[in-house]
Amino acid sequence: MPTNTGVIVKQTSAEAIPLKAQLEVAVVGTCTTGTLAASTPTRIRTKEDATTILGAGGATDTLPKAVALLQRYGCGNLIVIKGATADEAGTLAAIPLLANDRTQLGITPQVVLCPSFNSTAIVAALNTIVDNIRAIALIDITAATSVNDALTARDADDGVGIKDNRIVVCFPHMQNTDDPTKLEELSVHLAGILANLANYGQSPLNQPLKGVNGTDVTMSLSYSSETSDNEKLNDKGVLTVNRNPDGKYVIWGGRNSSYSEGLTDVLTFINAIRARDEITRLVEARSIKFLSQESNFATASLLRESFIDCLSEEAAKRAIKQGYKATFNESKSDYNAGKLDYTIEFAPWLPIELITASVSISVSVER
Repeated sequence: MPTNTGVIVKQTSAEAIPLKAQLEVAVVGTCTTGTLAASTPTRIRTKEDATTILGAGGATDTLPKAVALLQRYGCGNLIVIKGATADEAGTLAAIPLLANDRTQLGITPQVVLCPSFNSTAIVAALNTIVDNIRAIALIDITAATSVNDALTARDADDGVGIKDNRIVVCFPHMQNTDDPTKLEELSVHLAGILANLANYGQSPLNQPLKGVNGTDVTMSLSYSSETSDNEKLNDKGVLTVNRNPDGKYVIWGGRNSSYSEGLTDVLTFINAIRARDEITRLVEARSIKFLSQESNFATASLLRESFIDCLSEEAAKRAIKQGYKATFNESKSDYNAGKLDYTIEFAPWLPIELITASVSISVSVER
């Protein structure tokens, strides 16, 4: 019989993080390796998909790098698309093709990225597509830009200076833990963080970044000083970073590019825009079921109850707050014309609970 006692330790290879984060994230960029066809939205669900479809990636390819980073966060519902040419012109031409995702892939992205590209033309194209599909676009201020130059760029009204609820501007680039010379776009980290939030109504504020240990430019970081670089950037509508007491980097700021210092508009919050989009999708789906019904008060009341039920389900998930309302506007409706008019109101969860503001959606159901 064996007489040895003690502890036996065996070394095994580490298992990859399961790709369970299902937020629909679309990445537009360049790729010169793999099997990815140009101008064709393509789904990536697994590590194997990424290896086959994207290959190892060329020196200036943006898609393989971005997908690898998103998969670090467990993202398993990615859409990639490249243009006919591996440059800005090709990328610019590919962005509008995201409108085809619903018909070609059966899904519509909720977050759109275009890593390494942030010209005025690129941002304008992103702005158009996210308005069209009800999503948000994440862009980065160019690597190695100083904090002062980043603040100056935000004063413009184009490119990274655009003021829009659906555009999120990120700064700085992050240094990879294993190779500090390898810079990673903060926007891609943010997309991974959004994919891992409990629901669309949660803010990314203070969520940790994975696999980074520095910024590409020197920055002063603080939770309390109004003169720190991260606070100056946040006041200009830039999503940036901070360091928690453990020294780990976290997202700092949950606002989009339409924010400016002191503004209390609820729609400057990323999660407020995402909540409005999600509730709109749910309301549309329920409204469609009533299109074939006779237009009268009974139908109007049933549809209102359906809206209330929808909001109740989302509040139970803590995606939105309690206190939601669905109002049938009989004075704006026309039974003879088959038109029913409603107002939907709800409040998202805000990082600053002193701001109590609701989001309103106007619904017109017409047969």
